Amino acid sequence: DEFWMYSRYFGLGLLKMMDIAGLEMEKDEAYPIMEDWMKNKLGKSYLTACSDSDLYFRVKDKLDMMETMMKEIEIREKKRMAERLEAKAEAAIKAAEMEAEPAPVN
Repeated sequence: DEFWMYSRYFGLGLLKMMDIAGLEMEKDEAYPIMEDWMKNKLGKSYLTACSDSDLYFRVKDKLDMMETMMKEIEIREKKRMAERLEAKAEAAIKAAEMEAEPAPVN
């Protein structure tokens, strides 16, 4: 116990244990659980663990926003590609119709 030292990986491990245990994984709900586990169950300072859990949830929120933004960009690009292909198909159909029309006989 005298050689025990908190690390960020330990805090992330506690968050993972919360997730596996089926506890609510929201910032406001995880903070009191982390505080209880560190302070009452382990008898250690909870401040660093709670700040690391806050950091985890902030970064996770940013990653979720980036994932959503990337999906929106992907959908937008697929729509543009579909519009370009549709325009090419229409041009090909018009060109085929022009070739299929008989030339006027003089």
